[in-house]
Amino acid sequence: MAIRVAIVGLGSRGQDWVREIRTDTGYELVACVDTDGDALQLAATKLNVPQGQLFKTLANALDAANCDAVIVAAATDYHTEICEAALERGLGVLVEKPFTLRLDDAVNLVRLAEQKKAPLVVAQNYRYMRAYRTAQRLVREGALGQIGLIACQYFRVPHEMAPSLARLTNSILWGMGIHHLDALRYILGQEVVGVLAENFTLSDGQLPQGASLQTLLAFENGTRAVYTATYESSGHEFFERGQEFYARLTGQHATLHVFQRWLFLCARGKWPRPVKRGARTMSEERVLLRQLERALLHDEEPESSGRDNLQTMAIAE
Repeated sequence: MAIRVAIVGLGSRGQDWVREIRTDTGYELVACVDTDGDALQLAATKLNVPQGQLFKTLANALDAANCDAVIVAAATDYHTEICEAALERGLGVLVEKPFTLRLDDAVNLVRLAEQKKAPLVVAQNYRYMRAYRTAQRLVREGALGQIGLIACQYFRVPHEMAPSLARLTNSILWGMGIHHLDALRYILGQEVVGVLAENFTLSDGQLPQGASLQTLLAFENGTRAVYTATYESSGHEFFERGQEFYARLTGQHATLHVFQRWLFLCARGKWPRPVKRGARTMSEERVLLRQLERALLHDEEPESSGRDNLQTMAIAE
């Protein structure tokens, strides 16, 4: 029997989840929730969601529809109360990143989920992009040897973003940094034990404090990382939709360069060689849905669980 799902938040990510659920035979969409009437109407016309499945509050949706799980794609500052409402009813939850805006709230939600024996998955989908999975494989196989230093940079030109993100302090951290910091943990299989960070906005910037970020990270096995990210870059508006990402992992035996979706391995004494990412057998969202499904049906601990994500939330905090 298909897992019955309610989706909360019908912005761009919520719409993505509607499409993903509809193409997954393991799931059935039974409710869509948004406090914005225009968003509900858009779901009805653009996504062909029946009027009987549209609700302005989660409580009404859960009272009317027999749900097994809730996908939370609403603005980040509402994540805590939405997750809590679903978990209180013992429902499985898949919540978009960032999990919450405060570590204390994330800890309380994990405790509630474990108390209710309800699965809690955080949608850190960058873990499952092919470039990151390939980097993880090379690290785990020992192709680089012990990793000593990582340099990671992300640049994006000023752009239109969701108002819920644009109004936040530390927008670059919550919008993209949370992805990259989590992905570094995933690739290395190490936890962070020290953080030194500076957040700022350029003098001519239009966003609140924290549109740019510089961070030094110390990992438990001695690896050090330098991470820089900004929403205030310029000069590359026509490349990759105004985004640039580069990571350099320096190991004992080799250095791995990751530039957008291209990877190059430079082993000592050998010519640099490109590394294939492999076929994309399923979307990153589908990987997360499989984790939620196995947790609901077989009590399997999700790889991207709320408890695992507490370390990422601690780094962010």
